[in-house]
Amino acid sequence: MRHIRETERSASARPGRPAPASGLGAREPPGYSDWPGARRLYNRTQRALFEEASRLTGRFPRAGSRFLELTVRPLAGSRLLSALLARRNRRVLRGLRSCRSFLVVPAIHIGDAVLSQAALAAVRDFFPDARLDYIVHPTAFPLIEGNAEATRVLPFFAKGSFPSAADISALRDLIRDERYDLVLNFGPHINDRDIGFPGTGLINFMSHAPAMVRNERRPALINHFAFQTYKFTFALLSLVAAPRRPEGFPGLRVNVGDAAVEDAQRFVAEAGLPAGIPIIMINPDASSPFTRLPEKKLARLLAAIARLDAAILVGAGHTEAGIGERVIATLPSSLRSKTILVPANLSLEAYTALIDLCDVFVTGDTGPMHLAAARKFSRSGRHDFRNQTGVLSIFGATPGRMSGYDSFRPGYLPANQEAPSWSYTAGSPCRNITCVNKIFKTCRDVRCFDDIDIEALVGLIEDYLESAARR
Repeated sequence: MRHIRETERSASARPGRPAPASGLGAREPPGYSDWPGARRLYNRTQRALFEEASRLTGRFPRAGSRFLELTVRPLAGSRLLSALLARRNRRVLRGLRSCRSFLVVPAIHIGDAVLSQAALAAVRDFFPDARLDYIVHPTAFPLIEGNAEATRVLPFFAKGSFPSAADISALRDLIRDERYDLVLNFGPHINDRDIGFPGTGLINFMSHAPAMVRNERRPALINHFAFQTYKFTFALLSLVAAPRRPEGFPGLRVNVGDAAVEDAQRFVAEAGLPAGIPIIMINPDASSPFTRLPEKKLARLLAAIARLDAAILVGAGHTEAGIGERVIATLPSSLRSKTILVPANLSLEAYTALIDLCDVFVTGDTGPMHLAAARKFSRSGRHDFRNQTGVLSIFGATPGRMSGYDSFRPGYLPANQEAPSWSYTAGSPCRNITCVNKIFKTCRDVRCFDDIDIEALVGLIEDYLESAARR
């Protein structure tokens, strides 16, 4: 825990640090210059690829998209590349001194902390008695704390969208001091060279990326990040041990404390929601403009949903501050009166408990989507969650099969709820393989949501609520 406290202190004590670039067309993602491996990770080749891809599809949306699909996709999904990376992984595994201690490192974001828990289950399938540590962002820590598969869940990263230099240094110190036998790195922005230490094996999930690219051409195969995280880890460890329990993806889960449940119940009570009608919650925010529904279309969607016989909750927004208030303000007074703003100061844990009280959760591709899809458990064991929230996810740039949830389409992972889930991808003239990395897109015009069938989306919600009422 010493490293964790040092990380938090050092992140706030950098006087004179220049403001990072931000917004569309920024040359580097915010915080990128802090990474010790930035020159290797964000090199000229990678920068040129994404900038030129964005520029190409900006000028020639359809032709540029087809060109990138025909050129970049075969390279990214190369079987030769897969073979080379798999050979490296086997070499790392052959060099392990033992398999008694493991560290799983997810990406820094909240959704990644939820998804990468699948690796913990796979490790326990083989090594039920090993030491297995899991580091997460402090914001996500309350939702992961209490995971029975982990020996320790450690709140580690400082605030920010990317791991800072202090984060990387502290992580390297943790690996050195704890002497882990194997580190499983699921963080695409954490370079193995920066955290490697002699005597410790390092496996990077990016070695599975070519297989996931190829999986997109196999429509019946579930290609969700969480599912593939489990399958990748299980297949990897099967090279060095025999499983002690049957292979089986456990599904997403989060743990919620009693205080957060009480906060959510208090909010609903004080909001004065009419009894006996369903609750629809809309998350208008996302971490990227390429995954966030544009405000004008969001306002149209909200107006259509607000006409249903339901109470409407709208998140205030964090990345795009004030977005909830702005879209509510576009409604006519008759609809505005039945719409309630969920304040930004509600804790993420209470926000998660509030989702469980709702019948439908509508969102883009962002962390709260995974919180809605995950099965909720009481950390104290004193509360029973409904786990009956339908999840409607609306996708722009990013691929729905890799991140979204759908109960009806082959190749999709359903949400871990006793309710259906739907993944809807908006029409775009320029969507292509490079859009998977929303962080590095630099398109000046966001065309990810050019064509969206609001009537169809509202119809899904209405049909489900009617069928649920009959049941």
